[in-house]
Amino acid sequence: MPIERKLAAVMFTDIVGFTKIMTTSEDTAINILQAQDKIFNPLLKEHSGNLLKKMGDGLLVEFSSAVNAVECALKIQSAIKNYNEADGDEFHIRIGIHLGDVLMLGDDILGDGVNIASRIEALAPPGGICLTEAVYQSIKSKVDIAPKRISNVDLK
Repeated sequence: MPIERKLAAVMFTDIVGFTKIMTTSEDTAINILQAQDKIFNPLLKEHSGNLLKKMGDGLLVEFSSAVNAVECALKIQSAIKNYNEADGDEFHIRIGIHLGDVLMLGDDILGDGVNIASRIEALAPPGGICLTEAVYQSIKSKVDIAPKRISNVDLK
């Protein structure tokens, strides 16, 4: 199987408190997963996101552009907020985005670029997005955001 190395914007997402939701009501958990798909799928397509993996309630998405990744993340969070205002099954997600070198092995993606994205996702508040400095430097003159800096964090 050929291995391809490339620079990619990697997005990790996770539904906040999903294990508790699943324990409380499987029907609610399934409804939330279906709502997540309805929100994500058209936005990923619109921003040329490549959904690589679903891991329970989390998603791993690859973009060829950091701008597309951040714009998609902003629209996802906005769409979830609108959904929560209109529907009974409220949920929130955290998103982490990193721009880095990755290895493409068939349909899979590996490397530090992926590992960092997965670690920073947990640093985002519910309904928030955590970007690495590499992403911010790539988008700062192209996407109008007002980020809050997190002091240096040691990642596993």
